[in-house]
Amino acid sequence: MDKRIEELRNLNLELEELKKRKEEIKRKALEHRSTITSDEVDEARAEVENINQKIAECEARQEELKKENQGEQRKMNDYLQNNEKRDAIIASFKKEKRVSIPAQEVRSVLVASAGIAKPTKVNGIGEPFNTQVSILDQVQVIDMTGAGAFKESFLRTHSAATAKEDGSAQDASTPTFGTVTIAPAEVAVTTYVSKELEKVTPLNYLEKVQRSALTALKVKLAGDIVAKIKASVDDTPVTPVAMFQTLEASAANKMLTGSTTKTGAITESTLRTIVLSYGGDANVYGNAVLYLNKKDLIAFGDVRGTNEKKAVYEITPDPTNPNIGIIKDGGLSVPYCIVPTLTELSGKAQTTTAIQTMIYGSPMNFELALFGDYTIEVSRDYKFAEGLISVLGSVTAGGNVIVPNGFIVVTIPATE
Repeated sequence: MDKRIEELRNLNLELEELKKRKEEIKRKALEHRSTITSDEVDEARAEVENINQKIAECEARQEELKKENQGEQRKMNDYLQNNEKRDAIIASFKKEKRVSIPAQEVRSVLVASAGIAKPTKVNGIGEPFNTQVSILDQVQVIDMTGAGAFKESFLRTHSAATAKEDGSAQDASTPTFGTVTIAPAEVAVTTYVSKELEKVTPLNYLEKVQRSALTALKVKLAGDIVAKIKASVDDTPVTPVAMFQTLEASAANKMLTGSTTKTGAITESTLRTIVLSYGGDANVYGNAVLYLNKKDLIAFGDVRGTNEKKAVYEITPDPTNPNIGIIKDGGLSVPYCIVPTLTELSGKAQTTTAIQTMIYGSPMNFELALFGDYTIEVSRDYKFAEGLISVLGSVTAGGNVIVPNGFIVVTIPATE
């Protein structure tokens, strides 16, 4: 039972009892008016005043609850009036086991600052640990429904000014431009939910299935973003040029240790080396984020000073989303974001091929395009014996780095 309804019922019962007691006092006073003493009159009058005060309090609370209920009813009426389309979607989903979410709605979910809300339980069905990767909430997301592959242009280098001498022509200096291609590719995710979900209301069933599939979509697209950053190239020149910088781990920058078998390492200078290596010779690029494996985040926390053995780095997770936070090194504060698909630097041994690890850069330098609606289908067949419902989601998306050297990738070089 709704708590407000239960409280209203209790208030009504209390009011009835108070009014009965008030009438009883009045009746007794009339019956014994010839024998009642002044003390008894004062006592009766005080009790009536006390009852009147309680009645006023109960009636005031009743009015508050009625207004709250009216507000809830208005919200429900607005919901019913403005959500005919949603009701049609629910009815179609219940019958066809299939629903299509417009790209605009998917986009609003993808770029939500706090991600998708994840209650601990929904009708007794527990949730796992949060598997979402917050990099997807940080990059640019655009709606390109109905379009095909397209090119994004960018300025690679500015013109260069030189001294001008009177009477002589100045050599021309032309800026250089480039393009990157953002091509659509279908991304499909399969997830499983308990068949117990079918026993809840159609709205809750639909919402749960959508959230499960959209969460899986976010995890997959986050991995794709990281892979694309590490492989992005400018497709204008004959020989493609990387759209990211490479910061090689070395003995000189203390990010490579050992003699025969060399391994990646995080030391007291690692953070500022990465940050100050990003950008051009004349600037340090701001609004950047350090994307790293959880093992490297732990390694940052393990770094100690040489004298007092105090922690060099101060790690402060975001209270609303512990997947992100701030790493501080003295006056240097760097936002971080955990990405499980990234390879860790700390303790990773050199091999015959280079190993890409942490990524640092502005997330707005990556553009993710959605090329159509996100479709969800439900089936009971595949996992029937396990009591699970299969949920298949698919969307066409693509992305690329749109700013030259928009990210820096920390790399363990190949063995010589």
